[in-house]
Amino acid sequence: MITRQSELVHVLSLLHGELPSSQWVALIDDRGLVVACVPEMPSVDVERISAMAAALAMSGERVIKEINGGGLRFINVAGSARQQLVIMLGGEFLLSLGLDPEIAPSSTFRPLSERVTEIVRILKKNYNGG
Repeated sequence: MITRQSELVHVLSLLHGELPSSQWVALIDDRGLVVACVPEMPSVDVERISAMAAALAMSGERVIKEINGGGLRFINVAGSARQQLVIMLGGEFLLSLGLDPEIAPSSTFRPLSERVTEIVRILKKNYNGG
């Protein structure tokens, strides 16, 4: 039996492999809870990843509102050891990517454009009988 979770993990695994120097790919719901993460136990604790993704989304929404920037699409925070790129998936989900610091966020756009559609399709699919 195919479950939503197994499909999500499969697509996140594909995305993880397609991204340059990916440390993690995590799907997070609007309450800040991890729905799925690849690898299952990344180098940074998954609760920390989800909390920081939610915090970035809240801050990003505030900033974009203050500057009349339209709808928030993504936020990137980079440090000397790693960076976190958070992509908004509608109002209910965030996709968090952990990347090496030298990776340009724009290098993730092609694999993301191919996989985000699959992720959204899985999230919308009814698994209780079809």
